[in-house]
Amino acid sequence: MINQIVTLESCWHSSAPWGKAMPPLAVQILEKVFLSSSDISGYCCGVQWEKQEWIYAIVCCREILYLPQEEFLRTNFVETATVTTPVFKLGDVVEVDFSEEPVRRIIQGIFSLKNNWLYAVEWRSPILDEMASAQSRIIWLADVDLVKVNV
Repeated sequence: MINQIVTLESCWHSSAPWGKAMPPLAVQILEKVFLSSSDISGYCCGVQWEKQEWIYAIVCCREILYLPQEEFLRTNFVETATVTTPVFKLGDVVEVDFSEEPVRRIIQGIFSLKNNWLYAVEWRSPILDEMASAQSRIIWLADVDLVKVNV
């Protein structure tokens, strides 16, 4: 049984969890936003595909809130002067060295942390996710851990 699980884990090829066309983002990363429930503003420092929708990381009052798009309003003001551009973008196919041979995965999230970019990829098959515990199948990696694949 364990060999079958290892084989499944090493052989599955990730397809985009959102289907053929990636849904558009409600705001850009580093865009200023207002929380719908108050007059407090913040900015988007990341996004991740979760439970069939984009979840946005919003820095607000020295905290990071994880919110769906219905809970904030966009401003179209993006701060780009102080942060480098991400190496990868959402939907890019990359190679990750999880095991003996590199495996292909899709970038499903991007997060800016202290002027560094982190990228979310699945490390475990969605099929096994149904059988597994509450442990996330998403792992956050730096760009040095990933290699872009032209498909």
